[in-house]
Amino acid sequence: MKILAITDIHGKVNPYFDKYLDENDVDLVLICGDITNFGPLDFVGDFIGNIKSKGVDVISIHGNCDPDGVCDEIINSDAVCIHRDVVSYDGVILFGFGGSNPTPFNTPSEVDDSVIYEDLSDLFEDYDFVNKDNKDLRILVTHAPPFDTLVDALPDGGHAGSISLRNIIEEFQPDINICGHIHEARAEDKIKDTLIFNPGPLEENHAVLIEVNDKLDFNAKLINIQE
Repeated sequence: MKILAITDIHGKVNPYFDKYLDENDVDLVLICGDITNFGPLDFVGDFIGNIKSKGVDVISIHGNCDPDGVCDEIINSDAVCIHRDVVSYDGVILFGFGGSNPTPFNTPSEVDDSVIYEDLSDLFEDYDFVNKDNKDLRILVTHAPPFDTLVDALPDGGHAGSISLRNIIEEFQPDINICGHIHEARAEDKIKDTLIFNPGPLEENHAVLIEVNDKLDFNAKLINIQE
């Protein structure tokens, strides 16, 4: 199974992305938020509909620059919105949380950092209680990156990620965290045993490719879809 993770589309059509889907066998596209740039919501249906037309499944969250109603648009586009939810996809378990911790810019979909911890903690605790004997591949899909990592680093050397998200990763140790939000922080990092990826903006032809075999062993890497 091949999963292509993208983020920070910001309402822009990318012909290289379209070409990549046409020329490669992708089973699932994971969208890690900021599908629009403060709207319009119509773009969500157009963007996801184009992916679905190629026979590729879509699972998505929203980002801090996506306005109210974006989750409804994701669902209406026949994709799966996993904000504050857990889904299973061919044996892979995906946990989702959209939006971001507060920013200096007062964007539409920001929440207090404590909410991120409370909601994700509930998801992981409930899942682990029911499935404690399972050896699942667990992927945490967020828009915000975890704090003090390569994937939340600002050009001035500061960090703008979520402390709560970092705490969740340290506590529950998903196999992978895919995030976005900080455009300049395209990178791979690690917290304990959790691999963390910020694909970088789709506009710049960035993505992450996750290949999963029948035993749920995986290989994940940053890629450039133009190459």
